[in-house]
Amino acid sequence: MKDYTRVYLIRHGHLVNSHTGVYNGHTDIELSPEGLTQTIAVAESFRDKSISAIYSSDLRRCREGAEIIAAPHGLKVIHGKALREMNFGCWEGLTPEEIQSRYTNVWHKWIADPVCTSPPGGETLRDMQRRVIKELEVIIRRHAGEEIILFTHAGVNRIIICHAINLAIENCFRIQQDFCSVNIIDFYEQAAVVRLINGAPLL
Repeated sequence: MKDYTRVYLIRHGHLVNSHTGVYNGHTDIELSPEGLTQTIAVAESFRDKSISAIYSSDLRRCREGAEIIAAPHGLKVIHGKALREMNFGCWEGLTPEEIQSRYTNVWHKWIADPVCTSPPGGETLRDMQRRVIKELEVIIRRHAGEEIILFTHAGVNRIIICHAINLAIENCFRIQQDFCSVNIIDFYEQAAVVRLINGAPLL
């Protein structure tokens, strides 16, 4: 058995409303035809890999994608709320411009300190970090020495990457996460090694 757990961290594909620039957060949005094509390409790149388990957010854009990847492996996807995107509260469905116009004061506070400031009815980055990392640690302990996939969201991926390299989460938005990008992290008992960030499907 390997002395590390390899996590393939994958973002969901393009969405039907991606062109609008709105915050989706916990809103359940489906993949676009382009997103489906992207997901199929990722699934094909993992077809011959030895994957022990696949976890995903319970939101449709991740759930559907994870199930496409899981099918050739005969695996049942494990869905959970803990791997959801950040909860943007009443900002969901709005563009940054609309939010700045309607919620000017809290918008500027959030831009200055998203770690401790939450959108109305939403969560802070710190809140999100706590739920995501708690779930990640449980998953890694459960699959010690194995290779697994986490099929999630840009925000979740950024939080996990920051955790892996001990980077303060206020810097998480500096990490690019394209649709269906692949990240590879090896989690050892005492540390983590990031092998790939924002990579293309592993063809």
